[in-house]
Amino acid sequence: MWGKLILKEKDCEILTKGIASGIGIGILIGAIEGEVILLFSLGGATGIIISSICIILNNRKSKEVSDGKI
Repeated sequence: MWGKLILKEKDCEILTKGIASGIGIGILIGAIEGEVILLFSLGGATGIIISSICIILNNRKSKEVSDGKI
């Protein structure tokens, strides 16, 4: 269980970039729409979700390559 909670350095970079991108886009759209706080938090949550999906897919792909399935 703890193995799934530990992130590698590359995974942390992907997560950080995803959160920063989501928050940045959320702030920009929020400034245009007038709902900065709402879209800031929505962008952050979206960045976390999308980054987590990318990390899972990357880990699955690297595991398949190491197992010789590809």
